[in-house]
Amino acid sequence: MKTAFVTALVLVVGVICIFSFHNSFTDRLNPFISQEISYAKVNKGTQQYYNVKAYNLKTKKNISLKKVGGYDPSGQYISIQHKGQYVKSIKYITRKQFMQAKE
Repeated sequence: MKTAFVTALVLVVGVICIFSFHNSFTDRLNPFISQEISYAKVNKGTQQYYNVKAYNLKTKKNISLKKVGGYDPSGQYISIQHKGQYVKSIKYITRKQFMQAKE
């Protein structure tokens, strides 16, 4: 009986810890975070973007993503499909598409 209680307590504390910390791994598992699309302007000449300031069209808020990986060093504007800090995919877009999203 005592071991069952300790096991249940450890599981509850573990779940609370997972949902309290926000990084790409925990945000991917957290069912309470919804998937969103945000838009960002990034530096040219690199495929790894750090501390990306993105604009969420739905919530009209600016968000910060710690790390976003890319595949085209010549691209400057991206659409990011993400769930909290977990980035599922990115798509390079034109400046015109970026400006339309910001309006």
